[in-house]
Amino acid sequence: MLWDRDERLRLRPREVVQEAIAASRLVHVDDVDQPAAIMAARFGREAGLPVTSDIDRITDLTADLIAAVTIPIFAEHVPRGLTGINDMEGALRRIRETHDGLLIVTCGAKGALALDGDRIVRSPGFTVTAVDTTGAGDVFRGGFIFALLRGWKTEEALQFANAAAAISCTRLGAMEGAPTLPQVEALIAAEKRA
Repeated sequence: MLWDRDERLRLRPREVVQEAIAASRLVHVDDVDQPAAIMAARFGREAGLPVTSDIDRITDLTADLIAAVTIPIFAEHVPRGLTGINDMEGALRRIRETHDGLLIVTCGAKGALALDGDRIVRSPGFTVTAVDTTGAGDVFRGGFIFALLRGWKTEEALQFANAAAAISCTRLGAMEGAPTLPQVEALIAAEKRA
């Protein structure tokens, strides 16, 4: 996939509306327009909101972005790149030294891993026939946010997010791949029966 965006479309920190963030239930930021994302995350923290992220690359501002959010969600290569530690659990524990929130890493078909306090939570992926993985990470994050806003435990939230992402991989297209709630619930129920 190739992506190019006109510079005029960049979100700038001055365009982040603190009042809109304070009126939200959760703030989610990514690593595209990092100065604006950091500001939005800080406004969210100041308002006492959970702040999740999509951290898929390492830049000069990645450490600031991680510090600004309450729940960083990393792509699989990021914790290793940040810490130099190949063992994912070890990499998350190193990040824990500077971040006390829930730390999550997506691991593709293998599922997800989280460091919840001092406890490692492993959530296996679902076995599906993948036809297009475009957007699966976004669907994972959306599923996790859905579960988080409902107050689910980390294990349940990761399982739900993994199921949603798995279903999205069985369909063509990022937007068209997003599953419905009944579809995710059905996959989880089928897994429990198996």
